[in-house]
Amino acid sequence: MTSFTSQRLDRSEIRHNLDQFKHHWRSRLNSWKAADEGAIEKKYAQSFWADFLDCFGISAARMDLFEQDAKRGSTGNTGYIDLFWPGVVIGEAKKPGVDLQIAVDQARDYLQGGSVSDVEQPRYILASDFEHFRLLRLGDPEQRFDVLFPLAEVTDHLDQLRFLAGHDDSMTRREEEIASLKASKIMAALFTAMAGDVDEEVSDAAPTNPEDEDEDVQRTSIFLTRLLFLLFGDDAGLWESDTFYRFVLENTTSENLGSQLDALFDVLNTPEHRRRRVPESMASFPYVNGALFDRAGEMRTTTFFSPDMRNALLDACRFRWTDISPAIFGSLFQLVKSKEARRNDGEHYTSEKNILKTIEPLFLDELREQATKLIARTTGTTKKQLEDLRAFRDSLATNLYIDGACGSGNFLIVAYRELRKIETAIIVAIREREGSASMALDITWEQKLSIGQFHGIEINWWPAKIAETAMFLVDHQANRELADQVGLAPERLPIAITAHIHHGNALQMDWPTLFPKVNGQTYVFGNPPFLGQYTKTSEQTADMKRVWGEDYDGYLDYVTGWHAQAMTLLSQRQGEFAYVTTNSIAQGQPVPALFGPLIREGWRIKFAHRTFSWDSEAPGKAAVHCVIVGFTRDRGVKQRLWDYPKVNGDPVELPVDRGINSYLIDGLNLLVSKRSTVLSPQLGKVTKGSQPTDGGHLIVEPADYEEVTTDPVAAKYVRPFRGAREFLHNTDRWCLWLEDLDPADLGRSSLLKKRVEAVREMRLQSKKKATQEQASTPHLFSERRQPEVPYLCIPSVVSESRRYFIAARYEADTISSNLVFNTPDEDGLQFALISSSMFITWQRTVGGRMKSDLRFANTLTWNTFPVPALDEKEKQRIINAGAKVLAARELYPDRSLAEHYNPLAMSPDLIKAHDVLDREVDKAFGAPRKLTTERQRQELLFANYVRLTGGTV
Repeated sequence: MTSFTSQRLDRSEIRHNLDQFKHHWRSRLNSWKAADEGAIEKKYAQSFWADFLDCFGISAARMDLFEQDAKRGSTGNTGYIDLFWPGVVIGEAKKPGVDLQIAVDQARDYLQGGSVSDVEQPRYILASDFEHFRLLRLGDPEQRFDVLFPLAEVTDHLDQLRFLAGHDDSMTRREEEIASLKASKIMAALFTAMAGDVDEEVSDAAPTNPEDEDEDVQRTSIFLTRLLFLLFGDDAGLWESDTFYRFVLENTTSENLGSQLDALFDVLNTPEHRRRRVPESMASFPYVNGALFDRAGEMRTTTFFSPDMRNALLDACRFRWTDISPAIFGSLFQLVKSKEARRNDGEHYTSEKNILKTIEPLFLDELREQATKLIARTTGTTKKQLEDLRAFRDSLATNLYIDGACGSGNFLIVAYRELRKIETAIIVAIREREGSASMALDITWEQKLSIGQFHGIEINWWPAKIAETAMFLVDHQANRELADQVGLAPERLPIAITAHIHHGNALQMDWPTLFPKVNGQTYVFGNPPFLGQYTKTSEQTADMKRVWGEDYDGYLDYVTGWHAQAMTLLSQRQGEFAYVTTNSIAQGQPVPALFGPLIREGWRIKFAHRTFSWDSEAPGKAAVHCVIVGFTRDRGVKQRLWDYPKVNGDPVELPVDRGINSYLIDGLNLLVSKRSTVLSPQLGKVTKGSQPTDGGHLIVEPADYEEVTTDPVAAKYVRPFRGAREFLHNTDRWCLWLEDLDPADLGRSSLLKKRVEAVREMRLQSKKKATQEQASTPHLFSERRQPEVPYLCIPSVVSESRRYFIAARYEADTISSNLVFNTPDEDGLQFALISSSMFITWQRTVGGRMKSDLRFANTLTWNTFPVPALDEKEKQRIINAGAKVLAARELYPDRSLAEHYNPLAMSPDLIKAHDVLDREVDKAFGAPRKLTTERQRQELLFANYVRLTGGTV
C-alpha cells in the first residue's frame, strides 16, 4: 500500500473535470440500463474510481489504491477493499440501486478488522452505486458529517470533496495533534531501530554541541532530520508524489539501504547541472540546498540497516506527513532520544493554545484586525483600497520576529504560520479587486513574508537543527494553502532563504549585532528556561550579571536575563516583547528587581496572563505555574488582562480601568520593596521562631513523651513545641526548653544529660564554624527568639485556596520553631489584622509564593502591610472582632486549623466572625462599609501604602 498525494489542481479545474465526469458516467449508466447489463460493480468499479480521482489530479497510472486485501472485523474473513488511500479515504462501490449503508458498513468493518494500521486510518469513507455518492467525515466529532448526493450534484459538493486534491480545510487542531503524536511514534520507532533503546538527555542537561553526544546517537539524529524532510516532501508536493517511498521500496534492500540513502543525500545536495551518471531512481529528486544534506565534515561511515529498520522506514513512508503540525511535531521530535518520552507515547508537548496566548496579544490580534478591516472595506476607490492592501502586505515583510530560547522552534513556527494566513487573505483580496482571482498571474512577486525574517537562539544543537527543518516545513505548508486560494505558490527549491537559528548561549550573545535592523517592528517572544534565583550555576549567575549590569540583584530569576536582552536590543529600535515565565517574576521581592529597570526605561505592560499551569515538554518535569507578560513603550495601547479561576483551566479576560501594574492587577503602578522595619506603627516586629540545631535531641516526639515526662527532673523543662505541621494540623510535639537550666539537674537526670551531650557531639561534628561554637552551650537552642508574653504564631506558607491567612495565638510557654514566625501579641491586635481579608489580599498581591501557595515574609508582606493609624476605639473594635474569630473556632475544639479553614467546609459561625472582623478592618483602612471584592481592597491598600511611604495617590 502507498501514501499518495495528488498534483494540486485549483477549484475551476476540478469543477470542469467533475462536470465532464458526471456527463460521461451518466451516459454509461444509461447505456447499461438500455442493454440490461449485469455485474456492473465488478466490471467498472476500478475505472469509475480512477476517472473520479483523476478529476482531482490523481493519476491512476501509478496507483496502488485498488482492491487491497483486508480482514473483516465482524467475521475475521479476508475480503477486498475497493479503494484505499492510507490516511485519507476508504471507498466501496456497489451496483446501482444497492443501499449505500451496506457499503459504509463494509468499509467500517475493514477498518475494525486489524488490517489497517493506526497510522493508516483514513478520515473519510466514500461509497457509491455509480448513481449516488455517500461521503462520511470521520475523526473529530466537531468535523464529522454524512452526506448523500446524486451523481448529477457532484459539483455542488466540491468543497467537501476537495480533500482528494490535498485541500482539507477541515483538519482540526486536535487532529493535527493526534497526527503529530502518531508521527512522533514513527520517528521514535526509527530512532530505536537505528540507535537501539538508548536514553539520552533532552532537556536542560542535553548536549550543547553534536560532538558532546554519543557518536551513534548524533549520526542517527542527523539521519532522522534528513528522513523527515524526505517523508514530508513525498506528501507535500516538493517533488512527484511518493518518489522517496518508491525509491526505498523498489531500489533498496536492507543490505544496501544505508549506502543508497547516503548516495541520495549527496544527490539532493548537488545542483542538477553538476550531477553525473545519477541513477534513474535518484535523478527525479530536486536540488535542495540549505545545508540540510551537506555532509562535508561528517564522518563518512555508512549506516547498515536490518530488515526491521527498513520496515520501520517503509511504515514511515506510508504515513501522511502533511497532516502534522510542525510546531507540535518539532517538540515531539526533539524527545525521540528520551526513553521515557518514547514509552509515554510522546505525551509531552507545548500546545499551540499556550503559544498563541503569547503571540496573539503581542502582535497577531492587531494585525488580524487591520487585515480584516482592509479586506471588508467598501469605502473609497478600488485604487485606494488596493494601495492600502498592498501597503499592509508589504509592511508584514518589514518586521523581525525573534525567539531567544527557541527550542525546536514551536513559537516561531506558529507565528510564521499565522502571519502567512493573514498575508494570504490579503493577497486574495488584492486579486479579487484586480479581477484576477484565477491562477493567471505570477505569485512570486506578491508573496512577501519570508522565513528569513524569523530568528531563534538555542543552546542545544539538536533542537536547533529541528527548528531549521521545521521552519521550512511550515513554509511549504503555507505555500500549499496559498496555492489553494490563488492557484500558485512560490517555488522554494533549491532552498535560498531559511530561518536563522543561532546555536549558542543567548545570554552570552550581543543581540544588537546578531539581529539585523529592520524598517518595521521587532517582536521578541518565547519561553526561556525556568531556573530560580537559588538554583543558578556560577556560570548562569555570571550570565545574569553580564546582561543586567548594575541592575542585577540576587532576586532575579534566570528567565529575566531574556528581559534584559530584549531591553538592550529594543533600546535603539521599534518593537515589543513578551515571555512565558515562572509566576515568581510578579510576586514578592523579584517584582521591583525586574520591573524597576523596565519602568525606568519606559516600558509598560501591554498584556498579561495571570498564574496558570504550563505543562513542560521535558519528560519527568512537572507542570510549572507560569505567567505571560507582554511589554510595550506605546502609552496609547489598550492593556489586556486574563485571569485563571482554575490554574489549569481556561482564561477569563478582565476589564482594565486604571492599568496593569507590576503585580498583574488593575491598580496603582507601584513597587513594594522589602523593609527591615515595619511601615505601620500598629504592627509588631515579626521574627522567625527558635531553631534547635540539635540533631533532634532537644525535641520530644510523641513516642518519647512518656519516657521524658516520667523523669521528674526532665519533665519540668518540657514545653509544647509548634512548627508548621503542628500548628496547622493540631498535632503534638514538645521540646526541652532549658533556658533556666539548673546545672545540677544534669547530674540528677541521666536522660537529660544524655540528650544534652548528644547535642554537644552533633554540633562539634558540624562543618559550620558557627554551629561548632554553639557546642559550648549544648543545652540551648542555637537560635532563640521566643516571646515572653502571649504571641501570634504565623506559618511560612498557606495554601492559595484558603479564604484567610491562618494564624494562631499561643501563651509564652509554647515554643515556636524556626519553621514559623512569631510576634508579641498581648492584646490580640496582631492576630486580628493578619486574620483579615485585607491582609491576605496584600499577601496575595505583593507576597512571594511557593508554586502557587502563599509564602509569608516578615520583611516583605508584614513590614510593608500599610495599616493606617488607628485610634483607640478603632483598635478595640478590631481586637474584639478578632476575639470573636477565636471564639468561633472554640465552638469546635477538636478541629485543627486545617479543618477549620477548609475552603469547602468552613462553619457558618467562623465565616460570620470573619465577616465582622473584615467590616472593622475595611472601615479602618478607609472603606465606608465592608468591602466585597479583592480589587476594592487592593485600591485601599495601594493608596495607604503610597501615603505611608510619603508619596501621593
